[in-house]
Amino acid sequence: MLIKKIMYINQSIKGLFTFLSISLLCSVSFWTLADETVELLIESPFVELHSGPGVGYPILYVVEKGEKISILLKRTSWLKVADKRGNIGWLPQASLLKLSKSGQQVDSEQDYGFDDYQARHWEGGVLYGDLEGANFFNIYAAYAFSSVMSAELMLGKALGDISDSDVAELMLVAQPFPDWWVTPYMGIGAGVIKTTPHSVLAKAENRENTLISGAIGMKYHVARNFLVRLEFKNALVLTERDENEEIQTWKIGFSVFF
Repeated sequence: MLIKKIMYINQSIKGLFTFLSISLLCSVSFWTLADETVELLIESPFVELHSGPGVGYPILYVVEKGEKISILLKRTSWLKVADKRGNIGWLPQASLLKLSKSGQQVDSEQDYGFDDYQARHWEGGVLYGDLEGANFFNIYAAYAFSSVMSAELMLGKALGDISDSDVAELMLVAQPFPDWWVTPYMGIGAGVIKTTPHSVLAKAENRENTLISGAIGMKYHVARNFLVRLEFKNALVLTERDENEEIQTWKIGFSVFF
C-alpha cells in the first residue's frame, strides 16, 4: 500500500508539473514583440490610445488623421503603439481598420480578447485535483449575470483507495475585481455527495449526503477565449451521525468562455 501511495504521489506531481509548464508556455507565447518596427498611417479622423490593454483603462492620447504610429507589442486583441512624439498607449486590434500601410488598408482579424472575457455569458471547463487524497475530476458550466456575478453547476468524480464519490453542486460566484488580468473569485454553494465504498470493505454502505461549501480561487485569461483556473474549496458534509464531516478540495484546469 505504501509503494502504491508513493507511485500515485509521484505521478500526480509529474502530471501537475507538466500541466503548469504547458500553461506557462501558452501564457508567455501571447506576449510577442515584433522583429521589426511596423509603421501605420491613420486614415480615420483620430484614434484613441488607452493606458492599458482594455476599454476600462483611461484614454491618455488622441492621435489625429495623417499621423503615423509604430506597433511595439501585441497582447491578445490589443496593440501597444507609439506616435511620432513618443507617446505610448494601447489600441484595440479592431482599430486596424482605421489604419493603412504603404497606401493599403490593414486587415483586422477578429479575435477574442480580455474585453470579451469581461462581457462573457457562458463559461465551461475541465479541472483535476485532490479531494481528501483521492483523484478528483471535475467539469462545470457557468452563466455570468455580469462581469462580477455568475452561477455555476459542477459535476465531479473522486477515485480513492477506500471509496469513490460523485459530487453535484450549484454555486454562486463573485469576482470583485473583474478588471484584473489575474482575477480572484469567491463562491458559496450547496449540493449532494454520494460515496460508494469498495466492495472489499466489510459492512460498508453507500451514503448520500447534503453538503454546503465555500471556495476561493483565481482565473487567468491566457488568450482568445481560454482561461486557466485554480481553486481551493472547503465543504461541510451534513451526515446523520453526531458529527458532520469536513472535506477539502483543490483543483486546477482549463476553461473556455463564449
